[in-house]
Amino acid sequence: MDAPRVAVVLVGQNPTPALLSSLTLPVDQLLLVCSEGTLPVARRVADAVGRIARERSVRVLSVGPDPHDPASVTGLLDTVSRALGQRPWYLDYTGGTKVMSVAAALHHERSLPPHARAWRFYLDSHSDLLRSADSARPDHPVSCQGVDLRTLAGVHGAQWVSDRDPAPLRRFLRGGDAALADAHPNLPESERNGIAAEARVLSHLRGLLGGRPDSEVLGSRRVADPYRPGGSVADFDILVRHRHRVLCVEAKTRAEDVVARAGWTVAKARRVFGGATLVLFVYSGPVVEDLRERVTAYNPALTGRNVHVWNLDDLTERVSTFAALRDAFFPSLADAPPPPAVPAVLPKAVPPATAEGDGPDRPDPPEPPARHPGPRDGPLLVTPLGGSRLGALAALHAHRPSRALVLPSRQSLRARVREAAAGALRAAERPDAAPADADTLRSEGYRDRVRLPAHPVDGYDSGAVQRAVQEWIARERKGDQPVVVDITTGTKAMSLGLARAARHGGACATYQLPRDRAVVCLTHGRRELEGRARIDWSLVLSGYAPLTVPLAEVVTGPARDQVDVELLDLAATALGAAASGTTGVWWDVSLADEEGFLTAQERPGLVLTFDDRAVGLAAPARRRRRTADGPLRDVSPGAWAQSVFAATTHLNVRCDVAGTVVALTRPGRDVSRAGELVDWIAQPAPDRAPGLRFGDPLYPLVVEVDPENGADSSGTLTTDASRL
Repeated sequence: MDAPRVAVVLVGQNPTPALLSSLTLPVDQLLLVCSEGTLPVARRVADAVGRIARERSVRVLSVGPDPHDPASVTGLLDTVSRALGQRPWYLDYTGGTKVMSVAAALHHERSLPPHARAWRFYLDSHSDLLRSADSARPDHPVSCQGVDLRTLAGVHGAQWVSDRDPAPLRRFLRGGDAALADAHPNLPESERNGIAAEARVLSHLRGLLGGRPDSEVLGSRRVADPYRPGGSVADFDILVRHRHRVLCVEAKTRAEDVVARAGWTVAKARRVFGGATLVLFVYSGPVVEDLRERVTAYNPALTGRNVHVWNLDDLTERVSTFAALRDAFFPSLADAPPPPAVPAVLPKAVPPATAEGDGPDRPDPPEPPARHPGPRDGPLLVTPLGGSRLGALAALHAHRPSRALVLPSRQSLRARVREAAAGALRAAERPDAAPADADTLRSEGYRDRVRLPAHPVDGYDSGAVQRAVQEWIARERKGDQPVVVDITTGTKAMSLGLARAARHGGACATYQLPRDRAVVCLTHGRRELEGRARIDWSLVLSGYAPLTVPLAEVVTGPARDQVDVELLDLAATALGAAASGTTGVWWDVSLADEEGFLTAQERPGLVLTFDDRAVGLAAPARRRRRTADGPLRDVSPGAWAQSVFAATTHLNVRCDVAGTVVALTRPGRDVSRAGELVDWIAQPAPDRAPGLRFGDPLYPLVVEVDPENGADSSGTLTTDASRL
């Protein structure tokens, strides 16, 4: 069979993988597959590919409004296959939802011969390699030919206000401080020092990267404001690109400015350039030895992996060659010529059969059961363990298995998982019983019904995941016992390995829809859940403790200046009163810490739990302290919005799709701007319904509350969260 000349590339919220894959695969025709919610993203990718690779035809195809409907994905790809006749096609399943990715990969496997696994790819963002499902084939560096900073910003929906460096910066670069003083004699000294520092960094970076065809360095750029014509929504001092990775550089004259601005800089950088982005702060003046540690202490999410902090003199002295710059900021990109295109010639010998089941004599997989097994059928269950354990606990509640394998990856948090899983299973089967301790779970046999493997799997190796799951099913299955494999959490590669194990074992592969309290079986379609899972939140909300009195009674002193305690108490009382079920209230215990309270605005001050749902209440203060005994300082709308997103990320790590954040603010002139910045970063779907809801864990809801009457104009705080 000839090599493909057509590629199907899935597109999700992050457009960069689809762009890179579209430029790497050696084809004449590209089919970008998205859902209705990501049509604008796919169209921006199509426009970019059309400008860069004019010889390729590009079409955008939608699977419809529901990106979690496997039938719509399969139906669209059936249409594509019929249109292509007997011609083969590449598939990149990196983008889209997990259901889209898994359904597309399984369709590709079914509709093409066994050796077509060499034409099925996903982009490994950790190594920047396009990985083939054929482990015998080498991985391929992605092509970045024709990609520049404008293109990367454009596919994310961002445009520059101006393409030129600012005039003061240009004057300093040409003639130094004297030229700047002549042109701008009344410029304040602080601004002049800032321009000088920015120019020194820019000149140094251009000296290291100038003339390289795979790199570029731009001076200050402002991002056009979609809400206010003629204005800007964000700005960057310096932008550096090497291949497709971006370094956003901020030059500061005061070291203390780094800590307070790090979070907002990361937020705006990722909004404009996506996940392949790092931030570099360069400060002039004396070296501050623990400045990097202060940034992480302020917000633990701002790790040394995504935020670099350098003194200006150290940078110019130690990062003095391109190799040193690449090793410091782009270690995953080797100093090599542009990568060759993906080989289009098949090997003469077809590889032997693998655990993926794609051998030359591939047998037809066993048929799944005629109907989806229900909780009373006592199925076997395999559920992955992601960064949050709630997905695994919800799967146990949904399927109530006779035995379950909780499959962790190397990245999973496994502490007390077996106890939590056994408790969730018991609560599902005995909803009226009081919670059980570890001894009771063991004596009643629930602990023995939950298993974890001796060693975690590699979440980026779908073959290893598939082998581990198939071996466990073969060992544990009794006769024709039904099997359910949950694919909700973990990496795309992990989900695909789980789904393939289900397919080759005659099992059902399911995906949870938390927003609708339903599961989707890739074979049998959607099924509503029975009841609500009972979660032991003490195992989930690390850093929080139950609160039985108003927060104002336990938070005293300067900690009350970091978060708006009055709004937190007011919102908690209102939501608790509106709930028809039991409400748990948990508070951030760092608010009682003499130093920890300084970062409390980066976390939800309170978390309200409703059975298996969690609402985080964040109320970053509009005036805060930078040190425990320091003065109060005004907070910009951008800094407030960043604190909201830090709190959102904090809850998401613990609760994933079972959690959502409500950001509380008082009426004031900055409220609308802060809300615009939150919307700009979160990019909500155009048809997103207003009000409190679950299923969009990275979209915080901004609520304006007037403490005088205790009400919010949106009605959010009168929502019965127990029924969501």
